[in-house]
This record gives sequence, C-alpha cells and structure tokens, in this order.
Amino acid sequence: MMGTVRKRIQCGGKPMTAIVLAGGRGLRMMADKAGLAVGDRTLLEHVASQLEPHFEEILVSVSPGQKIRFASGRTVEDGTPGQGPLGGILAGLKAAANDASAVVACDIPDISVPLLRSLARAAGDAEIAVPVGPAGHFEPLFAVYRKSAIPEIEELLQAGERSILPLFGRCRTTVLRIEDAAWLRNLNTRTDYESYIRSIAGGKADPSEKNGPAHEARERAKAHAKSQKKA
Repeated sequence: MMGTVRKRIQCGGKPMTAIVLAGGRGLRMMADKAGLAVGDRTLLEHVASQLEPHFEEILVSVSPGQKIRFASGRTVEDGTPGQGPLGGILAGLKAAANDASAVVACDIPDISVPLLRSLARAAGDAEIAVPVGPAGHFEPLFAVYRKSAIPEIEELLQAGERSILPLFGRCRTTVLRIEDAAWLRNLNTRTDYESYIRSIAGGKADPSEKNGPAHEARERAKAHAKSQKKA
C-alpha cells in the first residue's frame, strides 16, 4: 500500500524554500539551540524533518564560523556577524533558489504546516506574510518573505537597524491574524527546553495531534530512552 503523498507548499503556484534560522549565541539557553538533543536528533534536525516533505529546498542560516550537525540541507552563513535574525533572513533569501521562502526559527520545535500553507497563500499578493497572535504580537520568525524584500532589508541593516518589525512598514505586508497561538512554543531558556523534552517523552498525546510533529517526537524520544537503558 502506497504512503500518503504530501503536496508541497507553493506561493503563487511556484515552489518555495524553507529557511531555518539557527544562528545566534543562545545566551538565555546557555547553549547552541540548534544542537540540543530531541530524542536521537538535534533540535535543528527535528525542525527540518517537519519541513522537508513540504518544501523544494531547505536552507539553514548560521552565524559565520558556526559548526552544526545537519546533513539533509545546505547551510548559509550570515554575511556580517552580529546582525541578528534580520541578517540571517537576508543571507537565506539571497541564497534561496526560489522567490518565496518560509522563515522558521529553529527554537520553534513543533511546526504548524497548515499555518505555513495559509501564509504562503497570503504572500501571493504581497512581499511578506506574517502571523499576528491574539495579543497583537507579530511572529516574524514564522513567516513568509519574498526576494523583493531584500533591498529593504539591506537598507535597514546599513542604517544599523536590527529589529525585523520596521521591515513590515517598508514592504507590502499581509498580516494573518490567528486566534489561538497555543501552537507557537519557543524554547528560549533551559527551563523551556527541559519542559518540552518532558512533554514529548512522557506526556499524553492529544488525539488532535496524532501523527503530528509532537507525537512523532514523543515516539522517537521514548525509543531513544529505551535504547539508552538497554545499552
């Protein structure tokens, strides 16, 4: 019996790239977030594995000289150190083979593919499509950007701006309002990370997330724990 074929996400009828932002010093985490263990994988591999079936190309944006474990995609170094996520987005967009890219931070461990599809559709008539949660906060590191935003990003960086938010007023931006932001879980601190690992290793799965990323990660974590006990 043949498996289910996943339809790749497109923007304006054209294929897309997924850019995973894995740079940064991880000061609050006190570790390189991309290399944190999630079961028998790194956090970066865990995130990328959820994106791979849905995008034509996967790029990982890293800081200059940063060494990461990632075999299934291409890494792209920021052009200039210290420019933050905006610099990572710029490097990724320049390197991308496709016009539109989904930009995802590697510390968002569970990817909402339906939301990415909605953002891709919204970006068909815009340069940027970004979600806004119930509290009115933008989520710029889970958004879709097109190459036409590159000149504006470069101007902001040249002016010394590091925040992504001013970019939205300079580009044709579609805001996608979401009523429930429960899907968005950021691993910013060691406590966040340890809580997430406990939830996937021993927590009970919600029926609605069966076969979803959290469910799959939970099963991998359980299998890894068993193998460690046997060793």
